[in-house]
Amino acid sequence: MINKKYFLSTAIFSMLALSLVTGCGGSTSSSSSGGSNGGASGGSSDNQNYQGTSEKPQAEAPKFEKMTIKFGHSSETSEPTHKAALAFAEKVKERTGGAVEVKVYPAEQIGVERDMIEQTKSGAIQLVFSSPGALGVFNPEIEIFNGPFLWDNWDQAKWVMRESDLGKEVYANLEKDHGLKVLDPAWYWGWRHITANKEIRTPADMVGQKFRVSNVPIFVEMGKAMGASPTPINFSEVYTALQQGVVDSQENPIPTIWAKKFYEVQDYVMMSGHMLQSNHVTANAAWFNGLSPELQQIIQEEITAAGDAMTEMQMEAEISDLEKIKAEGVKIIEDVDKKAFEEATRGVYDLFADKWGADLYDRVQKAKSEFKP
Repeated sequence: MINKKYFLSTAIFSMLALSLVTGCGGSTSSSSSGGSNGGASGGSSDNQNYQGTSEKPQAEAPKFEKMTIKFGHSSETSEPTHKAALAFAEKVKERTGGAVEVKVYPAEQIGVERDMIEQTKSGAIQLVFSSPGALGVFNPEIEIFNGPFLWDNWDQAKWVMRESDLGKEVYANLEKDHGLKVLDPAWYWGWRHITANKEIRTPADMVGQKFRVSNVPIFVEMGKAMGASPTPINFSEVYTALQQGVVDSQENPIPTIWAKKFYEVQDYVMMSGHMLQSNHVTANAAWFNGLSPELQQIIQEEITAAGDAMTEMQMEAEISDLEKIKAEGVKIIEDVDKKAFEEATRGVYDLFADKWGADLYDRVQKAKSEFKP
């Protein structure tokens, strides 16, 4: 069951804020320049899951300087990512007495993942939601977390990335070398599955497929290992590429297949589950480390709470959106030979040994073994 307390608190806050604005008028200022906010700064949203922390207003709460935090992501406004980001914005505004406003930019409004990470690194924006593979462009060892058939289950993956010594080391290296601070690596994106206009059950069925993949090296090599011809295409252009036959197939989690309407241009969904992906929320390190300890705590707590809520919503969407896709007449192929795909892609990790470090894969396996359910 979804915990609904958090979203109730954001809704109550939004109503109180609206009544104050209506009754008193007033204006706000910010320390960052404006731009389109995707309808995402502060206002109420359809966020039934996220209720934030249990922090209660103190009698003498710290005073915060007015500022605007820009938060970019690539998901559609209907997806759990955006809903969680909006609720995060509401909670930060609430806990800072309205001084800190978070503007959320969805659906690649301000650039593709890599562009948004570059903007975060430069300080043009403060927060970005992205895949570990995209962060791997800057710190290659993070890319391994986006590898095929790496994780056994979500709890294991979350623990390795959030809690293990290895995870902490990898993210500390990213901050030290590139000025990018991962605030939370555990915003569940889900199990990725193949879609196509033909039935695919084994790697042999992938031969000849122009297979859209993310423009990330491990995705490209995974596509090759599966037997396909991998074709990197920007996320926002995938639907058109499928529609026009530029590519024949693609792979994404079920909620993305639904939100991006790939079911309109693909006849089959193969439940390949070839990758479990956890996306990351990353900050400009100099900006975050320069905030007051009180504001750092608020942002960190609310990012983590939003990630947990987003995880619940995304897991529910994996089930409900699959039923919606079935209702659209798409055939779901359940009997995919996952073992054959796993064996076909096992050698992918060896290709990156020089780039990541020869022992990184073994270190991930060791961290996995240390996880206690």
